[in-house]
Amino acid sequence: MEREKPLTNETEPRDRRKRIIIFCLCLMGAFRVFAFNAAFPLFNNIDEEAHFDLVYKYSQGHLPCSGSEKFSRESLELIVLYGTWEYLEPEESPEDSAYQPLWKHPNARESSLFSEALIRKQAYKNHEMGAFPIYYLVAGLWYRVEQLFGLGEGDLIYSIRFLNVPLFTLLVWFSYLFARALFPEKDFQQIGLPLIVAFFPQDVFYSINSDALSPLLFAMSFLLLLQLHFENKSYRYHLLTGLVVAATVLTKISNVTVLALLCIIIVLKIRRLAGEKKVKAYFLRLITLLAAATIPMVIWLARNYVVLGDVTGSSDKVAQLGWSLKPLSKLWDHPILTPAGLLFFLTELTKTFWRGEIVWHLERIASKSADMFYIVSTAFFILASALCIILNIGKVNKRYRFVLSISFCVLILSVLMLAVLSMLYDFGKCWYPSQKLPYLVSGRLISGVLLPFLLIYIDGLERIFWWLKGRVNLLIILAIIAIGITLSELSVTSKVFKSPCNWFHMEQYRESF
Repeated sequence: MEREKPLTNETEPRDRRKRIIIFCLCLMGAFRVFAFNAAFPLFNNIDEEAHFDLVYKYSQGHLPCSGSEKFSRESLELIVLYGTWEYLEPEESPEDSAYQPLWKHPNARESSLFSEALIRKQAYKNHEMGAFPIYYLVAGLWYRVEQLFGLGEGDLIYSIRFLNVPLFTLLVWFSYLFARALFPEKDFQQIGLPLIVAFFPQDVFYSINSDALSPLLFAMSFLLLLQLHFENKSYRYHLLTGLVVAATVLTKISNVTVLALLCIIIVLKIRRLAGEKKVKAYFLRLITLLAAATIPMVIWLARNYVVLGDVTGSSDKVAQLGWSLKPLSKLWDHPILTPAGLLFFLTELTKTFWRGEIVWHLERIASKSADMFYIVSTAFFILASALCIILNIGKVNKRYRFVLSISFCVLILSVLMLAVLSMLYDFGKCWYPSQKLPYLVSGRLISGVLLPFLLIYIDGLERIFWWLKGRVNLLIILAIIAIGITLSELSVTSKVFKSPCNWFHMEQYRESF
């Protein structure tokens, strides 16, 4: 591992070069996410219709008052008008008018196709009504602001997707701040982390979906809490940290593992302060942290209980999906407790964590070779990092070892959460997860731990290729990985870019008139 570098006259030029590199990575990440957001037609298979309806309702100042509300008439009209058949139709559709985007039809709202589709969808209930609110508040406000610019309906819907562009750009930039704050002497981490983030192929960033906000907020919580552990901070810093933790959980319930991190940091802080006999002087700051983190959550959970009937707001969603809790005696019959079942769970989760779950004509947008690379590299790099931490190979400093250990904690807890949920429910007639394959393997649900995961990943890469140091810059290996990922992603999405329903064709159609 790298040793701490002394300050020299070359420090400032080196820092300037790093800032230029990070700026370029932010631009490349922003361009990539914009291009894929524009290429994918609206309303994919990962509940984008439901998420859009909820964003639309929040933009109108409407908070769900039932966990089984129907789609609003206004959002349904937009879904019918601008949606596509391409995700869930098994084959390419013929080039006739019935399969052209409805927004291309003259007087589309008066057509029989529009009326029939609207009638079919009017009975739909939105199973996301109980979802936690932060993303929908942000996206709803963004939607209202975009309306002020007089955008057309299709552009307005796409504008919600394009919110992912600044969010992702901030994530790339923050990953640099994250690495620089935690590892001020390690250039590899400071450039390597934003490099792999900028080209990370998770397709949740190409969709209207609350998971797109989780990585940024979780990373902010992670860094702020670790800084509290390492240093004595002000009351305002504790207040800010608590509010960011609360926002992280209130973005997605699956980010709840950040509360475990909060508890670990508080316990460790009290332990250290007790040794220094400073607990009393610092106590009010810890109370501020805890209150700021928990009070917003308690308010929202209480609101859910009063309005929706349960604190998480998920009971209606579970009922609509046909899930039911298993009796305790049947929990231990789950195949995840067998070697084959556990291997299937971990490999499928690894694949979806990397590249997502969007389908095209009912086929997963995926490359077998890329999936194999994700599985093998993740397994080897995580194992290498874990062994080196446990055995203290390389004699890394305590700070670096602590950060990696905490990263492992939140990653393991997130994976365990999905495993436990897989065991808890009988999935009935639901197509995913199903009784045949009762595994909750949606990597996007734990996308909040993206930066901790990638920190472990590049640490493992550095451990395995330590013998190349001094001869080959390890950033070159990361760059090769990033290029390979991007080429694979472009290969499997080439048909998507040709879709007649995407934003590019929408703009071309508008310009032709």
